Amino acid sequence: MPALTKQAPGPGFTLQEVPIPAVGKSDVLIRILKSGVCGTDVHIYSWDEWAANRIRPPLVIGHEFMGMVEKVGDAVDAFRPGDLVSGEGHIACGTCYFCRTGQAHICREVRIIGVDRDGCFARYMTLPQSNVWKLKPGIPHDVAAIFDPYGNAMHTVMAQPVAGRTVAIIGAGAIGLMACKIAVAAGALTVVAVEPTPHKRSLALACGVHAVYDPTIPGWQEQFLKHTPDCVGADVVLEMSGSPSGIRNAFELVRPGGDVALLGIPSADIGLNLSRAIIFKAVTVRGINGRLMFQTWYQCERFLLDHKLDLSPLITHRFPYHAFREAFDVLRNGEAVKVILDWE
Repeated sequence: MPALTKQAPGPGFTLQEVPIPAVGKSDVLIRILKSGVCGTDVHIYSWDEWAANRIRPPLVIGHEFMGMVEKVGDAVDAFRPGDLVSGEGHIACGTCYFCRTGQAHICREVRIIGVDRDGCFARYMTLPQSNVWKLKPGIPHDVAAIFDPYGNAMHTVMAQPVAGRTVAIIGAGAIGLMACKIAVAAGALTVVAVEPTPHKRSLALACGVHAVYDPTIPGWQEQFLKHTPDCVGADVVLEMSGSPSGIRNAFELVRPGGDVALLGIPSADIGLNLSRAIIFKAVTVRGINGRLMFQTWYQCERFLLDHKLDLSPLITHRFPYHAFREAFDVLRNGEAVKVILDWE
């Protein structure tokens, strides 16, 4: 089968023929139809410091997908060939303290597809049936392929109450824009975004935010605070950028007693005055890792089907899998928001 692999340390991927994976007794063999390209994949493609310390080639890359069940193992009873599916790419051990207390998303032995084991940038991939998610009719294939980042956005928004509150989202990349749509649909009183890139600011407005701020313009923070109740700051700040300035801004923009959820991953240590930023402001801070398995998946499904949440405008580029270099180019140069690779 064709697959995009990282064969050795260094930039780029190799498109090559590899064996179709064997199907264990509890496994589901999925024929990949669509896959989403994530920022993590860009790190691996570019072979930056994180990738060099984390990835052990050879490896099939990719962790966002949807497809059709091709074959199931003898012990699989929840799926059959022809089912349309997506799947949770974090494969937890199932037996540790975290897994047994409903916190499998922070299992210390987790293996991630496309990072720790072969992923979905291939014609076929296997997953344990416990990680496979059957797709309901009415969910577009392209959207089904990005349930992974959509779940990250859902988890970040829903980690604290947002209905009737002022919500600020820092970083309007793909996940930040999804969070904008979710927060609006979840009943936030006001949703504002902070984003330096012009076309992403335009997309944020199209996603229903009430205002968007360019952090490169002097005085933007003062303008932001003037538009919050009593000029005290946002009730909830969702930090999606991972940039040092974005993280510091999160604590400047949140009101005393407010909530900050951190999803963006900084590339290095960040200095922060804890007394001023958190302690004396009595701010509640949440670190967001992955998705709640599988509460977040049910929330994602219901928002799409019941709230008619439309994520399709965020998918800005589509490429056949063999044009993967073009796909990574538009992501690396900032042209794209969300990119889909077509394996059909």
